[in-house]
Parts: sequence; C-alpha cells; structure tokens
Amino acid sequence: MKKLIILLAIAGFLTSCSVTESIVFNNDMSGEYISSFDITPIMNYANENRSRTNEALIKEEKVDTTVVFNDLFESYKDSIATLSEVQRAKLENLRGMKMRVRMDVENDVFDFNIKKSFKAVSELENINEKVDDAMGIAKAMGSKDANASEGQLDKLTKVDKVVYTFEENTFTRFMPNAVVEQEKSNEGETTEADENDFSKQFEMQFEEIFSTSYYKLVYTFPRKVKSVSNKNALISEDGKTVTYKVGWSTLKEDATSMNLNVVLED
Repeated sequence: MKKLIILLAIAGFLTSCSVTESIVFNNDMSGEYISSFDITPIMNYANENRSRTNEALIKEEKVDTTVVFNDLFESYKDSIATLSEVQRAKLENLRGMKMRVRMDVENDVFDFNIKKSFKAVSELENINEKVDDAMGIAKAMGSKDANASEGQLDKLTKVDKVVYTFEENTFTRFMPNAVVEQEKSNEGETTEADENDFSKQFEMQFEEIFSTSYYKLVYTFPRKVKSVSNKNALISEDGKTVTYKVGWSTLKEDATSMNLNVVLED
C-alpha cells in the first residue's frame, strides 16, 4: 500500500490536477514556502482500472502522515554519519522541511504538500532543488517495486529551476530554463521533452486529466500590491495577495507563462 501511495504521488508531481505554489511574506520579507499537490484525479483513475477486490481493500485505507526531516536527522544520525560527504550535503538541504501526505479514497482525498520557512528571499534561490531532494526520498522508496525505471521517475519528478528576487519593491519569479526552451520552440527546434517517448506515452494516457490540470501561484505580501506583470493575475480585496492560475495546456504552449513580476506599494 505504501508503494502505491508513493508511486501515485510521483505521478501527481507531473500530472496533478491542482498544483499550488504558495509564499506568505512577513514584514521583513521572511516567510513560508509551500508546494501543494492535489492528485485525487490520478487516484480515481487508478481505482477505475483496478479489480473490485483490490479496490475494496484500498478504500479501507486512510493515510495522514507528516514527515519532519529534522526529526529524521536525529533518529538516523548514526546511519547518516556513514554517508559520503556529498550525500550528507544533499540531506542537509532537507533541514527545516516538512512533507505531509493524506489519502482517503472513500472521501476522494489524496494530496500532499512540502513546506519550508525562510529568513530572506535569497533563501528561496534553491528552494525547488530542496523540494526535488525531498521527492528523491519518495522516488527511492517507490522505485524498489516500481515498473518505471529510475530515469523515468527522474523525468516525472524533475523540478525546473526558479529564481526568486526582491529588489526595489519588486518581487520576481523567473524560470531561466523556460526562456531557453521557449526560444527553441519558437525556432522550431525539438526539445528533449519532445524526444522522450515515455513522456509522450504518459501524457497520452492521462490526456483527459492534463486538459483540466493547472498550476497556481498564491503570493501574500505585507504591503499592498501596486501592479502585476500578467493581466490574468488576480489581486485580493485587501490588495496584499496575488493569485495566478495557468492551465497545463498554456504551459505546454508557452513555457515562460509562469514568470511573474509583482510591484508593491511604498
């Protein structure tokens, strides 16, 4: 059962019906980063293609697990001490992170989130890599009995680099790799993703879910927002929260659509 949960979570990392990136900033621009994934549609799809016996067993299962990575460091400190310097350095990226997984098939609930507090915007520079490292634990667990190869799992859980900055009252979310990919697409070049047969097959299999999938950004600031670079972004009534939702189909057509500039009032 745990293997099923991990594998569905891995699939959801790419195909989730709802992916939300939330950042709440304090007055000093410290705050909390949260990546949330609602992968209930993937779970429902799997159950529709499962035998009645297995489906009945799964419906009895309810999971609500929180992994506090700081606690793991203490519990497994002896084992960690035997790891190589490179492996220990990678584990250090998980300090301060928490991951929660919830699954309740009977009530159509399957989601998970990864969160991390930060003291300055500069600490967000490699936050996506840290999320990737956290997902690496899931990949290691799931790949033991999985049909997908390690390379395929890497494709499914790949996290693109995102650069976050806050300068002169402007918060910026920028994906440098997306710009390069979009330029290649505009020039008619074939990208690595286009050449990957597994990615194509996976996308075709979940085409219906992809059509309703989206990625949402929710940023809350300590001061009112003066302007947002994308006209489709919404500003809350109190003027402090920006919400921007992009459909998966739009992301496929324009890889730069997740870049955003938010200007705050003085």
